[in-house]
Amino acid sequence: MIVKTIVEAWEAANKMFPTDYQKDEESSQRAGYPIYRSTAEGHYSFYICDLNDRLEVNMNGESVNIWIREEEQGEDVEITVIAKTGETRTYTTYAAYRKDFRFFWSSGQESNFEDGTEKHFEKIIQALRMVNEDEAKIESHRNGLTTIFTFRKFK
Repeated sequence: MIVKTIVEAWEAANKMFPTDYQKDEESSQRAGYPIYRSTAEGHYSFYICDLNDRLEVNMNGESVNIWIREEEQGEDVEITVIAKTGETRTYTTYAAYRKDFRFFWSSGQESNFEDGTEKHFEKIIQALRMVNEDEAKIESHRNGLTTIFTFRKFK
C-alpha cells in the first residue's frame, strides 16, 4: 500500500488493525524504532512498527507495509532546524528532514509525530503552497526546536 503522508499511513493502519494499541517502550528501545502493540488479551503478536518511510502492520504472522511516498512530501519546501544546543541542520526537502527527524529527539524526548507535529508541519507546507511565493517562510517552535520552512517555487 502507498500513501502520501505519515498521517494517511496511520489512518490506513488504524483501519486494518483490529484492536487498540499503545507504544511498547521496551520493544521500541530494543528495536531502535517505535513499536505499537495491541492492548487486547491474546493479541500480543499484533503490532505496528514505525519505520519512518513506512508503517509495518503485523497480525497473525502476516505483515502489511504502508509505504509513504516521499516525493509527495514537500519537494518544494526546504527545512532548517535549530536545536536548543544551537546545532543547525538544513534539508532540501521535507522527506529528507523526516528521515533524520529522530536526531533531534536523541535527548529522550521522542515524538514520532505522536503529539500532532506531523499534522502541524503538513498544515505549514499547505499554507506555503497556497501563498505560492518563492522564498516564503514560516517558522514553528515546538518541543524546543525552531523549524523554518522555506517554499522553493523555483529549484
